[in-house]
This record gives sequence, C-alpha cells and structure tokens, in this order.
Amino acid sequence: MDDLWFKKICDSYRDGHGTHNGTSMPKFPSDQIQINTTGQCGEGTLKEAFVFYQDCINQFSKLGRPIRADDSLLDFGVGWGRIARFFIKDFSLEKIYGIDVTDEFIKICRETFNSDNFYTTTPFPPSPEIGVKFNYIVGYSVFSHLSEKACYEWMKEFHKITAPGAVLALTTRGRPFFDYCKGLQATNPTGYSLSLSKMFDNFDEAKSRYDKGEFVFSNADGVTGGGAMTPEFYGETFIPKKYAASAYTEFFELVEFDYDESRQSHPIMFFKRKDA
Repeated sequence: MDDLWFKKICDSYRDGHGTHNGTSMPKFPSDQIQINTTGQCGEGTLKEAFVFYQDCINQFSKLGRPIRADDSLLDFGVGWGRIARFFIKDFSLEKIYGIDVTDEFIKICRETFNSDNFYTTTPFPPSPEIGVKFNYIVGYSVFSHLSEKACYEWMKEFHKITAPGAVLALTTRGRPFFDYCKGLQATNPTGYSLSLSKMFDNFDEAKSRYDKGEFVFSNADGVTGGGAMTPEFYGETFIPKKYAASAYTEFFELVEFDYDESRQSHPIMFFKRKDA
C-alpha cells in the first residue's frame, strides 16, 4: 500500500494533478527550486522523503501512538512541502501545518497545498501564533543544520506547542558524514562540496568529540546556507545519540535513535513529550 502511495505522489509530480479522498494533491514548485534545496527533483528527491515518511509512520505505531483522525502535525522547516505532502495520506489537509524561516517557501506551500496553514517563523522561538496543540512534529534536515542553542530553544518551544503524548521525529547528520566530507578533499571539490571539505580544521578531532557524545556544529564559510539561514544559527550539525538522550530531558524523552545507513541518509531522533 505504501508503494502505491509513493507512486501516487510521483504521478502527481509528473501529471500536475490528482486527488486523495476528494482533495486535490499538492502541486509542485519548479524543478529548479527542488534542485536548489535538495540537489534533485522529482522522483529522486521524493524517494528520500518517502523513506523518512515510512519510518515515521512505522515508529509512531511502535510507540503506541498511531495517528488518529483528529490529530495534527507540524512540519518544522517545511521548505517547499516535500515531506508534508506524504502525510496527507494519514492526516486531513486542514490538520497539516508548516513553518519555515524563508518567506518564499511559505508562499510556495500556501499556493501548492491551497492552504493557509503555513507560516514564516524566526530562527529562534517563539513560533507563530497558530493556536494548535500538535500531536506530531516532524523535521527533516533541520536539526541537521541548527546550532546547539537553536536546537535547545526549539525543543523547549516544541514542549509548549504540543499536546500530551506528542511525538517528534527530527533528523541530524550521521557519523559517516564526517568521513564523506573529509574525503571530498581528494576530489578537487568546488562550490558547496569545497565548503564541506573545509568546514572543520581537523575532521578526526570533530569525529572524536562526536564519539564522546558532544554536540558538533560548524558554521564555517559556505555551509551557512545563505539568505535567511545566517551563521548565527545555521550550519552543519551532528547530534550523537548520547547527547540527544540527555540534552532535552526537561521536555522530551529520546525513545529511538534510528539509523540504517543502507536506506537512510540521516539518523532520525524520535522523542516523546514529557507530561506532568
């Protein structure tokens, strides 16, 4: 069934139309916008999103929190809606929300989803006044880029805007990404690849800190994203399981650190809300 859902999303990309439960499928931005944000367009970039979606749905059920009809979801760092569109299989469109620091992405989502449930946010909380207590928050390739302060402040904010029993699914950079970036030095890299290859003066030392359970972050030139993604809060972020399990215990419990390198490009941190 899930494979059929992936096919339906891909068909909506190719054909520019389609419906689900009587609601029009979200449209897509231009291929160039997709490439600018993910390096791919169409089925290539959708496959990565679909794996994340599958892992979220499977883990939500394992945690004893399967999705109910009245549940709401927030896509944190929604971008152009690559991730959010998959969840319309499980949530009604009016229960799906998204926030992002980039105005252009919010405009795209409002147009392509035909929904006003998308809001521009600031790099640090508070989040926009939406008036919803979310049951789920997902964030793909967002905690892969936020500074230590930004991650903490957003986890604190997530506790404020979620309902009891809420679950978070947030990705971060995995340990192999250190070696990938270091390996780029031998390839005469240019552009973003060059920046990645130089983001740490000593990759082995950075990896050692990760192995000790430390939060590792780089906002070196070229990896800060540009535009609204300023060095103050944005770069390349590696959160090890040990850190994730201890840093946010005021607000959330880490219940799963899911990383299968054969199918996932980012580890997924699953958190469950701590309730009084």
